[in-house]
Amino acid sequence: MDSFYDRALSEVGHDGSFQVKFDLMYNILFSGLWVMAYNNMILALTIIPHTCKVPKKPENISENLWKFKYIPTIEDATGKSKLSDCLIYTSEENNKTKGCDVYEYDKTWFETTIPSENNWVCENEIHVANVFAYSRISEITGSLFFGWFGDVYGRKPSYIISLTMLIIGRFTSVLGSSSSAIFVVGCVIASFPSWTAVQSASVISIEISSAKRRATITKLRLVAFSFGLSVMPLIYWWFKKWKPFLLITIATQLPFLLFSAKMIESPQWLWITKQPKKCVQTLKRMEKANGTKLKPETEVEILLNEPDISSKSEVVSPLAVFAGRRMATNTILQLLLWISVSVNYNVAIISSAEKSAGNPFLGFAWQSLAEIPGYFVAAWLADRIGRRYTGALSSALITVIWIILAFSEMSDIDFLKNDILISVLWITIRITITVTYYAISLFNMELYPTCLRQLGMSLGNVMSGVAGMSAPYILHLGRRIDARYPSIILIATTIIGGILSSYFLPETLNAKLPETLEEAQRFGHREQRRDVRTKEEAVELSTLTAQQ
Repeated sequence: MDSFYDRALSEVGHDGSFQVKFDLMYNILFSGLWVMAYNNMILALTIIPHTCKVPKKPENISENLWKFKYIPTIEDATGKSKLSDCLIYTSEENNKTKGCDVYEYDKTWFETTIPSENNWVCENEIHVANVFAYSRISEITGSLFFGWFGDVYGRKPSYIISLTMLIIGRFTSVLGSSSSAIFVVGCVIASFPSWTAVQSASVISIEISSAKRRATITKLRLVAFSFGLSVMPLIYWWFKKWKPFLLITIATQLPFLLFSAKMIESPQWLWITKQPKKCVQTLKRMEKANGTKLKPETEVEILLNEPDISSKSEVVSPLAVFAGRRMATNTILQLLLWISVSVNYNVAIISSAEKSAGNPFLGFAWQSLAEIPGYFVAAWLADRIGRRYTGALSSALITVIWIILAFSEMSDIDFLKNDILISVLWITIRITITVTYYAISLFNMELYPTCLRQLGMSLGNVMSGVAGMSAPYILHLGRRIDARYPSIILIATTIIGGILSSYFLPETLNAKLPETLEEAQRFGHREQRRDVRTKEEAVELSTLTAQQ
């Protein structure tokens, strides 16, 4: 549909200095700082090495011999012998054991974490997985709410409310940490908006930009995410305590909340929701920054004409993303891909501190930095072989890596258990997951119409939250039952949810964003994709001719 809004956006500029400044402020600076504030609990909930506290060691005996005297040897989930984390001999005369009365934590890297401060280890270790699970449940509920809220009441209010909840929730967890109930309530409040804040900013950016800039916008945001995640562990390393770490990372969000009134509302959303005066006001703000001019006749047409959209009740219903066979299929395939990406990513990121040999902070930082070249590779692939094949190929590589890691757990081959090889595999898997994540991020923004775009993205958050909820339990299986279980689960998930789903999704490369429900229901048919590309080229040509 070649709407008056399309013409107006072309006239005020969809690739000018306004868009560049918006990207710098929200897709780079805000995204990089926000990701630290939202994900800081991953490091704060790290379970650090621990044993039962033993009596003070005499000077004439080694540390290991003294510990062997009091702490039994057990087999871990990989079949290796090690000192027990959770048991101590009841007396020197027999081999009876009991649980620890007092724990002793290895403070080489972490001086305090939430589990070490509250003794959430051994039989209480499940509390850590439960905190992640409660947070995910909150994410799921909040994603549904804010997906509906953002499409009905606007991108800007969603941004402001979600940012406020994140700040309040994190401060609640820190200030009320003496009570586990208050701590969990804070986590639930902070997680409720999910990724709404950054997604709202990204949706606005997408809706004021040309189709050619969509991949760049996504790349900027995701690179900022990875850079923020690489800086986050260095802040923890500096303070070594979880409370100042959380306070510093959440304080970075206060300036964005204080100046949130200056953020624009999406002019395309204003047009679709029949608010032409506000739409024109925003377009004029853009023309001033871009040094362009909105033609008087175009302005009059926007003010006097209404967009041709489906009924409002149909648009705002959450079930609208399943309206029609084509859109329902696209939605289901995207949700399966979200499951694959989320499970893989959450397992990788939560286990970063555990799987890194040596300094866990540097290991986490290097793995996060490794994601950045992954996004450039993803952008290059997505613009050349398309979104479908990018997602399918990267998922296939993830599957191969999980197979290698599974063999390393099952076999006694020294090469497969080499620390350097394992580190390289974990870095490679982080890079490859980012490629798949890039592909689903583009699909999520490009397959839904304007009236359902934020709801569709939030539905992705819902499924991501449901799938991500399983990650700490998958790791718990590997730690306590069998180290091979995580790889087996992840291999099956990636084949079904990653490779097959990506392959069967429609290609969106250079396709015009659907504006109405009808266009979205047709999206995926070859003739329709060819038609919208032809129309887009015709609009650009007519605009250039008019300017000459």
